[in-house]
Amino acid sequence: MFVFKAAVVGTGELGEEIAGAIRAAGVEVVHTDGFDGLGDVDFAIEATGGDLDAAHEVFAALDAATPGHSVLATATSSLSITEIGEITLRPDKVVGFHWIAGTRLVEVVEGDDTSAETVQCALTFAQALRKSAVRCADAPGFIVQRVTAADDPLVEACLVLEDGVAGLREIDLALALGAGMKPGPFAAADREGLGAVLARVGDPPVTLRRLVASGRTGVQAGQGFYPYPQPEPGYEDAAVKLDLRGRVAVVWLQNPPANSLSPAVIAGLRRAWEELQGRARAMVLASANPALFCAGADIKAFTEWDAESGRAHLEDIHALAREWERSPIVTIAAINGLAFGGGCEIAMACDLRLAAGSASFGQPEINLGIIPGFGGTQRLPRLVGAAKALEMNLLGEPISATEAYECGLVNRVVDDQDLFDAALAYGRKAAGQAPIALEQIKRVSGQADLDEGLAVEVAGFLDAFTSEDGEEGIRAFIEKRAPEFKGR
Repeated sequence: MFVFKAAVVGTGELGEEIAGAIRAAGVEVVHTDGFDGLGDVDFAIEATGGDLDAAHEVFAALDAATPGHSVLATATSSLSITEIGEITLRPDKVVGFHWIAGTRLVEVVEGDDTSAETVQCALTFAQALRKSAVRCADAPGFIVQRVTAADDPLVEACLVLEDGVAGLREIDLALALGAGMKPGPFAAADREGLGAVLARVGDPPVTLRRLVASGRTGVQAGQGFYPYPQPEPGYEDAAVKLDLRGRVAVVWLQNPPANSLSPAVIAGLRRAWEELQGRARAMVLASANPALFCAGADIKAFTEWDAESGRAHLEDIHALAREWERSPIVTIAAINGLAFGGGCEIAMACDLRLAAGSASFGQPEINLGIIPGFGGTQRLPRLVGAAKALEMNLLGEPISATEAYECGLVNRVVDDQDLFDAALAYGRKAAGQAPIALEQIKRVSGQADLDEGLAVEVAGFLDAFTSEDGEEGIRAFIEKRAPEFKGR
């Protein structure tokens, strides 16, 4: 669903601001008080600011005046998206586009009948307007108005989370951008220490009590509402941090503001990878930025490349990714927020990918007149199929975490607050498996030719079967005890 032409109905200050942002983004826009000239628009935004009865009249008219494929959106915060949708013959294409004037924020509100495709279209359109978009459910006050009106913003933010209105990232991001709460209430509580917060809150919400009870008390503990790096000596100020947690190594991307994959970050990934050898059996690749995983390559660095230096940089990236893929160490990407371009590509180079519900994926290089260079033309079709990969690479449009799961790009989607724990659990499970068997499975899987694949599978089976670990695993099964794998 693409937006080539938009309409804004409402000529007040809000309508003027929205129409101006659409023009600035290079999208054709009709700005009107009526309903003429809307027969070819792709996205129509109501910005009249009326009550529900008035909105019903506006949307009934919009439904008749716009083509059937058009998304119908309201920028008004006090209206139920579900009730508005019921007035139209296309409730699946009705969405909230709550534009908070004078800020970078748009709350994209999903009604009961709003389709996933419509929500993604609204999110993508907001990004095209250089806005930060958060997704939330259709509930009174949405995020910003509900939390800012409360006596205790943190308590109310927890209730918004518990009610399923929005995820952790969306709530903090919405309040930081739309209400000036920087950091957001969850990040601020982590800094204060959740034990201290719990002690001062009169009627603490369940989420806060659970975190404190489990020892997740904030930054100093390494985890609160969000996870935090606990870097090894020498990694405290590095853009890529190594954090050893038993037999699982967490490699953190921390290159503000967007974790771009600069040459220094690639070198940092190489350093961490080499130093975790022999010390860990699984690696979790995570972001220390709660708002995003990785926005992609460092575009500014491109301006300093020529063909020779560009080739050398790409070859460094490919060499590291192939080492990940061939190693007995199982690699797991924990993807929060957006993973675009190179960010999506380094996630694809991992063995497993877990995504937060707020994650989104895309290969937008085509929009710069270039193509994916970190493996996106090769790994993406192997994961999602040739047709879907071509769609993503040729059009450059992002997809949601849910769609990424449905097409095979990610293994699992979890709530934002559970992402790091889930990734660590996967890492701990993998770290307990026999390293030789892990390496052979990774080596022989997915051969292009079936006969050749079966032949290498036989060889891989025999290598694992005749190893000490193979003997130990079989003996432990017979003796009804846990095996102790040594990697031999």
